[in-house]
Amino acid sequence: MSFVFQGLGLGAQYKASQMQAKAAKEEGDRALISAEAEARQLETRAKQTVAVGTYNSDLISKRAAEILATQRAAAASGGGDTTDATVQAITDETIKQASMEQLLIGAEAEDRARQDRYAAKVARYTGGSQYKSARMGAKAARLAGTATVLKGIGDMTSSSSWAQKYS
Repeated sequence: MSFVFQGLGLGAQYKASQMQAKAAKEEGDRALISAEAEARQLETRAKQTVAVGTYNSDLISKRAAEILATQRAAAASGGGDTTDATVQAITDETIKQASMEQLLIGAEAEDRARQDRYAAKVARYTGGSQYKSARMGAKAARLAGTATVLKGIGDMTSSSSWAQKYS
């Protein structure tokens, strides 16, 4: 009778190891899917950041053009000329400030986008590592289950009375 219980115990241990393997595999799959979703979200945010930076840069350009037109109109209404040194200096400073602000906005947007693209790569790498680790854990659990069964069969056959009779 103990032979039957030993066999049932081995079967249960094997089934448990297979369940552990399945759980590990599923965990790895979830980690990979989650990492990919996070990476796609970060890449989308990077594109949006660049788009917003470009939009803001265009707004600055339009506002600078409006300011220049207002400055020229003010100079002309005051009897000045747009070629006057003072008017030209003010115009040059306005253009310089607008250009600098456009460059800063573009650089800031590109830097944030670069950080998001890097974070997406890290997320994919981490998810891939977790996936591979889970797969290895699943293989190890299946192998452990097989080893347990084989060892149990060996133990049962060596300790059973019929094996001792025919050895």
